[in-house]
Amino acid sequence: MNFNVESYTGEYIQKTNNHLYIAPSHELEDIVAHYTITFSNHDIEIPEGSVLNLIPDVSGCFVFKFFNQLSIKVWGPTTKVVTLPNDLNTFPCRFFVEFLPGGLHRVLGNAVNEMLDLKIELSDINLSLYQEIENSMKEFHTFDEIVEYIDRILCREIKKHRINETIYKWIQEVHLSTCEISMKEITENIHMSERQLNRYFHKYVGMSIKKFTKIVNMNRVIQEMSDKKLIDLTYDYEYFDQSHFNHVFKEICETTPSHYLKNMSDFYNELYKF
Repeated sequence: MNFNVESYTGEYIQKTNNHLYIAPSHELEDIVAHYTITFSNHDIEIPEGSVLNLIPDVSGCFVFKFFNQLSIKVWGPTTKVVTLPNDLNTFPCRFFVEFLPGGLHRVLGNAVNEMLDLKIELSDINLSLYQEIENSMKEFHTFDEIVEYIDRILCREIKKHRINETIYKWIQEVHLSTCEISMKEITENIHMSERQLNRYFHKYVGMSIKKFTKIVNMNRVIQEMSDKKLIDLTYDYEYFDQSHFNHVFKEICETTPSHYLKNMSDFYNELYKF
């Protein structure tokens, strides 16, 4: 297979010298945020020992590494910063399935709280699915074929697992809302206790609704930090005051807003999930 950015010829959301962001099919648009393909690019000099700090997200992903034997890792949603070597040029290619909140559960059927902050081989979760994908991948020669195949497999898998549609719609509502939705507002609408609601949130997204809302909001804040003053973001996102904003930012991102702004290139948050 030709491991370069030009080896994909289909439609895409965005393209750089070493990244492709590709939308899923219509059937998966509430489950998969996008597919990402990263290619090594030796024109980019990566200083030895450099790292990337991944901002927590509420979604999780599949990570395919094409190097000798195919590796497929399942990343659960993260509640803390993950620090990794900046190893863009280590592998010729990686393929990511970037899920939306609840997407991992829809595809795998597993309780997501059991995968929280973990990286697990797909073969340890669903051996038959891993083996099917591994065998099929040997027949492909282009990333167009891979994207079409993975999309088709995911569409098939989501039909195997039943969910509470009402809860899933509220997960989407919280994820997309620009203002905080309280536990009370949801429980009053669906006539369910807080305990029952949190049980569903732990099963579907891996965490409580309070933690889920904090991480979603902070990811949105981060995407606006280079364009807005911190004081404006404080009130846009309904934090009590600057001190409260700083406290929540440090709780989620493990650093201060000012330090983050000075060192943005050392951090990464997933643009198309939020």
